[in-house]
Amino acid sequence: MCIPNRELDPKARRNRTIGSMALVIGLLLWNFRSIIPANKDLIDGVCGFLLGFSITINLFGLRRARRCREEAV
Repeated sequence: MCIPNRELDPKARRNRTIGSMALVIGLLLWNFRSIIPANKDLIDGVCGFLLGFSITINLFGLRRARRCREEAV
């Protein structure tokens, strides 16, 4: 049985929140890049960094949490 998010330790919940926020900010920047009055290369770099950061944080969180491990009998 999987452990619900609210029962994870505070560090894992904080990392999941940071990863999710990085994903949201990166996707919002990507969607509105034509409206933002800044260098397009800079916006693309920031978007790529945030999306990669989100993927990294979330994958390490899944690996570390071991949410679906079998219980010892």
